[in-house]
Amino acid sequence: MAITKDEIIELMNQFHDVVMKEKGDGKAQAKFFFHPEPRIIILHGTDLSMQRNYEIHQNLEDEIHVPCKDWLITPLCDQPERARCVGAVYWQARQKGSTKLLKCVVGEDWIVQRIETGELKIVMYINSYHHFLPDSSSIDLK
Repeated sequence: MAITKDEIIELMNQFHDVVMKEKGDGKAQAKFFFHPEPRIIILHGTDLSMQRNYEIHQNLEDEIHVPCKDWLITPLCDQPERARCVGAVYWQARQKGSTKLLKCVVGEDWIVQRIETGELKIVMYINSYHHFLPDSSSIDLK
C-alpha cells in the first residue's frame, strides 16, 4: 500500500490543527512523530522542540494553515514504508494584542513512515523556508 498525498495532507492537517487550533502542548504534538523526542528543523542551524513550538503558538491567535496545491510525494522504501513529501503551506495568524496579520508561505519537507497499525508518523520535519509576504508582521521563530 503506497503512501498517498491525501494521507499526508490529512496527517498535516491533523498536526497543524493540534498546534494552531487546539493549542496542544509538546506532548500532544509529539504523538504525530515516530521518534520520542521530535524536532522541527529550520534551516540555518535552528531546530525546535515540540515544547518550543508550543510556546511560539501560544502567542498567536486566529491561526490558519492551507496546504498549497502542488506536493511532490516520493516513495523511499517498502520496509519500513516511507515517503518524502515536499510542498508548501500558507500560514496566517495574529500575535496576541495585535491587529496586524502574520502572512507566510512555509516550505515543508517531511519524511513519513507507516507504522504497524497502518498509521502514518512523521520521521523528519524540515521547514525549508519561511517567505513572509510584504505586508506581513514578523515573528521570532527561535
